Amino acid sequence: MSSEKKEHGRSVYTAWNHPLVMRGYFDVPELYEWQKEVIEMSARERSRVCVSTNNESGKTNIIIPLLGLSAMVAFPGCTVFSTAGAEEQIKGQLFKYLEEKLRRYIGSGKDSWQVSMSELQVMGPEVDGVRSRWISRVPKDALTVEGYHGHWSGDKWCPVMVIVDEAKSVGREIFEAAWRIDPDWLVVISTPGDDSGPFYEAMEDLANREEEGGVEGRSGDLWTYRRKVNWRECPHLLTDRRLALREALIKKFGENHSFIKSFLGGEFKRSSDENYAFTDNDIRNVRQAMGMQANDDRRGECVRDGVKRASLDFSGGGDEQTIYIRDGMDVYFWRAFKEENTTVLARMFVNLLKEHKVEPWNCYADNGGLGLPIIDAMENMSYQGIHRYMNQQASVNKHEYADRMTEDLYLFKGILARYRIKLPNDPVLLKQARQRRSKLNNHNQVKLEDKPAHRARTGESPDRLDGIVMLFSDFEVPVVRGVVGVDIDDIKSDIEIKAQQGGHRAFQGLVRAPVSGFGKFGVRVEPEVGVGVGVGKRNVPRGTI
Repeated sequence: MSSEKKEHGRSVYTAWNHPLVMRGYFDVPELYEWQKEVIEMSARERSRVCVSTNNESGKTNIIIPLLGLSAMVAFPGCTVFSTAGAEEQIKGQLFKYLEEKLRRYIGSGKDSWQVSMSELQVMGPEVDGVRSRWISRVPKDALTVEGYHGHWSGDKWCPVMVIVDEAKSVGREIFEAAWRIDPDWLVVISTPGDDSGPFYEAMEDLANREEEGGVEGRSGDLWTYRRKVNWRECPHLLTDRRLALREALIKKFGENHSFIKSFLGGEFKRSSDENYAFTDNDIRNVRQAMGMQANDDRRGECVRDGVKRASLDFSGGGDEQTIYIRDGMDVYFWRAFKEENTTVLARMFVNLLKEHKVEPWNCYADNGGLGLPIIDAMENMSYQGIHRYMNQQASVNKHEYADRMTEDLYLFKGILARYRIKLPNDPVLLKQARQRRSKLNNHNQVKLEDKPAHRARTGESPDRLDGIVMLFSDFEVPVVRGVVGVDIDDIKSDIEIKAQQGGHRAFQGLVRAPVSGFGKFGVRVEPEVGVGVGVGKRNVPRGTI
């Protein structure tokens, strides 16, 4: 047997086993033109493809599965190695899609497909004594990628495909390891991240390119094909419902916010992006709530319901500690302290809360840092049952927000726009709203700027704003006694707000079924015959949602 090393084999698709031909075998829907082009370019011999896409473009459930599974079929003994920025991206998304597309072919023998969620591995059926495999790993270091090379099995070449998904979160050493493998096909695809790192460098000259379409590399270029994709190239994102959602997102975050540019436009974040949490329209609403505007175009009246609610924010190191109390929509009392003695501060808060008849369970207090011992001290003073608010608690809408405080701030902006909330006329609070910024994390979630960074940039901590956000984190439309005939369409937004706020209290977001007679709130409710939920008018007391 010759000891000479064979040359690198050739992996050339035919007209019969090309990924675009095999689409039907894996239940992949009809492809868009740009998807066809990306797949065709990726399937070329010795391809090096890099693509930046907007969210929900189909990269993880269409492009990646079709490329990998087709290679496993077309070239028995093929190895597909894929990686992503986080294990959830692999286990919670990619492998669920793979299992779904292979469901009718999965079996227990060597002549069947097998999917292992625990090992993150797919095995193809045995053909001529060899089996193709798909292996996924989280890129902890370069060793994760090493060891996967094309090889000969008799006279058959067993190629390697390397796929880097969500490449914005993958470090330079992983890219270098992928180059060392010298795979038969390399596919790098991701939603955009920061304007730095190897993925950005690969796409930098296309980042601000206005023209749509791919760019083929010339002879000797590192990449054989690159493309930036935006949401306008994805027809499933252009339905009336999705267009309305995107218009609402643009209104909420601002057209130039990094979240909008990345989520919709497939554009990279820049350190120069000023992602202010409050848009100009939001600031106008704050000024209206403070009575600074001549005209207030928000709907309804500032309603009091007689139930006092409070928020407490604690900060040390010379920052303020704040207390806010509201009655329905009216924030009628507030104070800011700079008290270093936690016992004295706890006593001051308890006295004020009892004076204003705020029950402990209606008091939201920041449980982080200095707040923990102060709340403990307050409960030792017979003020027990305080709602301990955790800023870093997981958000309900994880697709958009990184944590609870960020989510509650954006919900507060929605409440402020809909209802005639009354805020104290406080220039410091207004300034903190103007200065508050957000950013995108590596998972494309919006997250408020950390307090240390905010303090370094502005010279103060946004404690008053945080206190107001906490104060409205359990917002419910106040009950107006004796009012009947409320239009159900008028309260849809209220239900939507409460549904997003889920988790704050038991049964939140549920709508009590209309009944005859006098209900719990003393409001007469008469059901209408033949009218479905959410249609027409119903006598629904607003306080029951």
